[in-house]
Amino acid sequence: MTLFKQLAALAIAAVLAVAPAFADKRPDRPFVASWAVGHINPLPAGTALYENQTLRSVVRASIGGNELRIRIANTFGSEPLVIGAAHVALAGDGSTIVPDTDRALTFGGRTWISIPPGARVLSDPVRLAVRPLARLAISVYLPDPTRAETSTLFQGESHVSASSGNHAAALDLPGASFVFAWPFVSGVSVAASKRGASIVALADSATLTSEWPRFLGERLQSRPDTGHLGVVSTALAGNRLLHNSASPAGAADPNPQWGQSLLTRFERDVLAQAGVKHVIVFIGLNDIAGPGGFFPLSEAVTLEDLVAALRQLAARAREHGLTLQACTLPPLEGNTSLPGYDTPENEAKRVALNQWIRSSREFDGVIDVDRILRDPSHPTRLAPAYDSGDHLHPNTEGGRAIAAAIDLRVFR
Repeated sequence: MTLFKQLAALAIAAVLAVAPAFADKRPDRPFVASWAVGHINPLPAGTALYENQTLRSVVRASIGGNELRIRIANTFGSEPLVIGAAHVALAGDGSTIVPDTDRALTFGGRTWISIPPGARVLSDPVRLAVRPLARLAISVYLPDPTRAETSTLFQGESHVSASSGNHAAALDLPGASFVFAWPFVSGVSVAASKRGASIVALADSATLTSEWPRFLGERLQSRPDTGHLGVVSTALAGNRLLHNSASPAGAADPNPQWGQSLLTRFERDVLAQAGVKHVIVFIGLNDIAGPGGFFPLSEAVTLEDLVAALRQLAARAREHGLTLQACTLPPLEGNTSLPGYDTPENEAKRVALNQWIRSSREFDGVIDVDRILRDPSHPTRLAPAYDSGDHLHPNTEGGRAIAAAIDLRVFR
């Protein structure tokens, strides 16, 4: 036998010897997304730097289960993301965890991993009883200088240790400081019944302020016939349907923090979710009203552009056997937070797009957010009860109203 064949035989024997250990970790049941987030590439000035520190992110599950796995992303990283250790536990107050619930995470059997730029990884499944709507603490130890180039904007709850070293298993992070973001951690999935499925909200800041996916999750968990459904939100502030926000090398006035377009991130933020069966799209006001002020005028879009993009999303969803529901766009008259949004031209385009969404029959369902949130006595304005204060973004009462109006029959 040649030396090459001897080495090959030894390699095969080694693989066969190790294989049963990994085979035992294969899940017996399908996994379903219980929490997820859409990530962006923060501006350089706002990119945090961690070195030999532990970062603990607190997230809220939607569907429960007795086994889970965690997804960590280096989507926009320019260097490998080295995770020295990672743990998951039930979250307590602040940066604390519930005693006796801490579980160490592994990746292909190892307690550490290096994630290449642009990549994401899944942890091995770990046993932990998670009730529906429970809060989880996901801790990662970052031994090397690490820039949070993959993170969130205007959303998240994390805590970072003041003292150096690996504190991933600590009941409370020593000297923890609050971080208004979810760096790196991008998803939680749980082992579910064969009926289990996830609903993905693909949206912008109107979803962040109203929190309707959270209220939809609570509504689903309150019913015996829908408790098998998870709800995750990959909404991004300032996001658009058609255009990516410019990367630092992309334009004269670059600002990558508003994220990639829905057409760009559909595979990553929808199709990559475990057990996804349903999608709800709620976006468009930034496409209509942003160019010329918030975004370059060269990125102005027509009604026909928006219709074509929504048809693309519907086609891509159906190609993968998913349902797609579309939301009409709420009023923007009197908006004070984004100058230039409230114009007769933008209002006319909003009304026309809403009419097309209602009548096109392109979708498996229509959630008429415009009619839900508008003031009956002044239909071009948000109802005061649903207005966050800037006459553009709905508040959490508006989110409750949106969640209550969703037709659950579509999810069957």
